[in-house]
Formats: sequence, C-alpha cells, structure tokens
Amino acid sequence: MNTTTMTPTSGADRAALLRAAKGQPAPTSQVPMGIRATVGPGVPATPTPAPAPPVAEARRSMDELLRVAADSEAARTRQFAAKITALMAELTERVEAEETTRREREAAEKRRQELAEAEAALASKLAEVRQELRSTGRRDSAASPSRNRRAGADDRAKIRAWALANGYQVKDRGRLSREIREAYAAATASEVDQ
Repeated sequence: MNTTTMTPTSGADRAALLRAAKGQPAPTSQVPMGIRATVGPGVPATPTPAPAPPVAEARRSMDELLRVAADSEAARTRQFAAKITALMAELTERVEAEETTRREREAAEKRRQELAEAEAALASKLAEVRQELRSTGRRDSAASPSRNRRAGADDRAKIRAWALANGYQVKDRGRLSREIREAYAAATASEVDQ
C-alpha cells in the first residue's frame, strides 16, 4: 500500500540555488515550499479527482420539465419556462422551414435532371431526323435542279426559235422579254414560266 509522506527539506534546495544563480525564476508549485509530497518512493502525489455528481435515476422529459416549471411558485422559474417554450417554438418553426426548403430544392434538382435527360433524348432524336432528312433531300434535289435547268433551257430555245420565225428581235443569250413570252404562250396555247 502506498502512503503519502511529507518530507521537509533542509534550508535552501540545491536546485533552487542553481536556478537563482542563473537568474531563472522558481517554478510555480501547488505544494508549500520546503515540503515535498510523494506517494511511494520518489513519485509525486497526484490530487484525487472530485467524485462525480450522482446521476439522476430517471430524467424528466422536456415537456414534463417545462410543465412543472410553468406551475412553479418562483416567478423566475415561470419566466424561464416561458422563455424556453417560446425559443422551442421558434426553433421548431425554423427547422421545419429549413426542411421544407431542402425538400423543395431536392425536388427542383430532380426535376431539372429529368428535364435535362429528356432534352438529351430529344436532341439525339432531332439529330437522327435531320440526318435522315438531309440524306433523303439530297437524292430528290440532286436530280431536280439539272432537270429543271435543262427543261427551262429547252423552253427558252423553243421561244427564241418561234420569236425569230415570227419577226421578233431576240438576243442569242439572256433573259427573254415578257412581251415575247406572252406572245408565244398565246400563239401556242401553252403556259410559260415567268
């Protein structure tokens, strides 16, 4: 069994004298000077911790505690209970508002993600349709312009020949006048492109 012993030192401590000679301050100590407390040989004593307060057998719920405090005889206790009740109501409102905002934000983010996916699907479908339209349009338009030009050139050659044969003055190239086209259409009972 270890026992605490107090041993007085004789006069000035040798370490204290050396510290004083070097101009160093003495260390602060909780034990009075000249007395050294030890537990066992050469081990300094450590203070024993204060005993923990007894744990309540059963804790009261907050609602029960506030109800008891509201019925208290002490005015300060009733005021304190009223203040805590008001703070709890405000805290509840704030927490509910934050939860509502968080749920709305999550719903909006989910909707944005759904719309982005739908947009990507539509963009992909649109690209396919455009590609199909381009490939279909090339086959149809590839033959038509040359046919149209050739047919137009043939029509103009016929009109020039008819105009020269009927006394009209026509240039070998260029656009035919409206008067010549209308005269040709009336004479041949055909439609001429403008």
